[in-house]
Amino acid sequence: MNSNKEIINTLEKNIVLRQWQEGDEYDLVKYANNESVSKYLMDSFPFPYTHADAKQWICFAKQGIDACNLAIVLEGEVIGGIGVKKQIDVYRKSAELGFWLGEKHWNKGIMTIAVRQMIEIAFEKLNIIRLFANVFSDNKASASVLEKAGFELEGTLKSAIYKNGKTMDQLVYTIIR
Repeated sequence: MNSNKEIINTLEKNIVLRQWQEGDEYDLVKYANNESVSKYLMDSFPFPYTHADAKQWICFAKQGIDACNLAIVLEGEVIGGIGVKKQIDVYRKSAELGFWLGEKHWNKGIMTIAVRQMIEIAFEKLNIIRLFANVFSDNKASASVLEKAGFELEGTLKSAIYKNGKTMDQLVYTIIR
């Protein structure tokens, strides 16, 4: 029987972060067009998520202006997305992390592995010292992912989010180089 560590090591080897590319539209729509996925994401992540949305996103992500947006790939299939956006002005040594994963792949440790990979990429490529992520207070799963990846809860912004007719607090998680 495989140990938990062996399963995680195998999973780490099979998760690839790569540039978005033409042809990813089918997988993107397959996993992004899900109300449970969009529930804790910015309104700019639409629901329903259409083929036109996927084409537009891939075109945008390939430009990579002050950001690094990557597809999360498992066994050749795009199953989610992860990105960092470098901040400007006096915040230029910080970047914001965002991520999502297709519901079929939740609770398997995939996102924690992807976040750890993205931390390395962000600190190596973006000349930053601080990486932060904003989490809806009801989104316990994303908070857990960040904590497992080494982020710490920095603070809570009271009633900062309004989504789907509901006001929520925003949790700010950070990791410092």
